[in-house]
Amino acid sequence: MPGPKEKKVKHIMLPIQDYATVFLENSLRDAMFVLKCTFFAGCSAGSQAHRSVLVFDHNKKLVGTLSFRDIINSLKISRKALSEGFKYREGVFTSLCLLQAAKKVKEVMKPIGKVTVNVNDNILDAICLLMEENLELIPVEDKGQIVGMVRTVEIFKEVSELVEANGFS
Repeated sequence: MPGPKEKKVKHIMLPIQDYATVFLENSLRDAMFVLKCTFFAGCSAGSQAHRSVLVFDHNKKLVGTLSFRDIINSLKISRKALSEGFKYREGVFTSLCLLQAAKKVKEVMKPIGKVTVNVNDNILDAICLLMEENLELIPVEDKGQIVGMVRTVEIFKEVSELVEANGFS
C-alpha cells in the first residue's frame, strides 16, 4: 500500500523574490545593513529569518550568497598574529570591522557553485546535496532559471512537522 504523496522541493523552497539581494560591487557595509534589516524583519511569528542575502552580478545573474558567517569570517586574524600579542591592542576589533566594511561584497561572499536542485526533485535529493557539499542553502532551478532557495531550516521544519503529524507509535 503506497504512503502519502511526498512533497517536492518546490513545496518547501523560498521563492527568489522573497530574498533580499545585493550586488557584487556593493560595499560590505551596505550588505550588512540589508542583511541586518532582513534578519530582524523576518523574526515575526511563524517566519524564518534570513541569515544570508543573495548576490547578483550587473546582469542580474545569481552569483553568490553573503551570510553572517561570511562577514564574521572576514574578521579572522591569523593565529600567528594572535600569538604575537595582536589581540591585546585596544581598538583593533573596531579598526578591523571598519576596514572590512569598506570591502566589496565580491571579496567576502561565497560563490554559488554548480550544485542546484530542480523544483520537481524529491526533498531527499536536496538533503543529499546539502550534506555532501556542506551547504546551508541550495538554489532551486526550473527550466534553467533559479526560482528559489532551499535552506536546511525549511528541510528541518518539514521533517519535524512530518514526525509530529504521524505521532508516536
